[in-house]
Amino acid sequence: MFKLAFILAALAVSCSATASNTYFLYTLENKHNPEILDPRVPLSRYSHFKITDNTVILVHGHHGHATNDFNTMIKNAILDHQTPHNVIVVDWSTEANQGYASARQAVPLVAEHLANFTNWLEYEARLIRSTLHLVGFDLGAHIVGQTGRRLDQGFGRIGRITGLDPSASRWGSNSGRLADTDAMYVEVIHTDITGPTANGIGTPIGDINFFVNGGSNQPGCFTHICSHNRAFEVFAASMVNNGLLGYPCSSDLQNTLDRCRGDPLHMGAWFFLKLDLKNTA
Repeated sequence: MFKLAFILAALAVSCSATASNTYFLYTLENKHNPEILDPRVPLSRYSHFKITDNTVILVHGHHGHATNDFNTMIKNAILDHQTPHNVIVVDWSTEANQGYASARQAVPLVAEHLANFTNWLEYEARLIRSTLHLVGFDLGAHIVGQTGRRLDQGFGRIGRITGLDPSASRWGSNSGRLADTDAMYVEVIHTDITGPTANGIGTPIGDINFFVNGGSNQPGCFTHICSHNRAFEVFAASMVNNGLLGYPCSSDLQNTLDRCRGDPLHMGAWFFLKLDLKNTA
């Protein structure tokens, strides 16, 4: 079992011409054959989107694409083990598969495109913004953060953001990185935070921050990329495993020495499920 530790307007339907996002819709009825959503077309044209179901949006990271392990693993875990969902996979692979500096520079444009798309989705489906859940891995964590920030312009914040080992390189404190103010609830899962070539941010930037196995050197991993990818693997596992618990730490030393104590908190989907039950009670 993994051990974890935590530290406690106007509708815009046109998208930036400089970003090339594509939006793939999956539901239980079309789990393997997505519909491509186009905000220039009424949502009613798409047969699989369910207005009454929850909606989660997935955003991959550097070198990612629509059918990589991050998207496939989490999409399948949600559809197989959670309440009915519309799962929307954001493909920004044209920018993501450039060099890191170019991909990082594209983050604000991709976020602008996604914010405009989300505005269209809210308008067409009459969605309540507080029910939306955005999940981003690596650079995608900063994209969903900046998307939430753009949407919070007098119309209220989105409900949830999950940041999966947010990319660290060139994402200092004044960089526009994911922050705890970007949604009503921001959860961050850290898995690769130490070492000169580590991928993830070690700073607790969310409302709740899970440092899986201390945040580094994941069991069975011998490379940073393996530990980095564990962030989306454990998040997908949380859809079926309610034993992924975090315990509060008051310092990094407590975390390092495995001395975190206090009331545990479920990581990922099980905590979200509790929120859903509470909100519908």
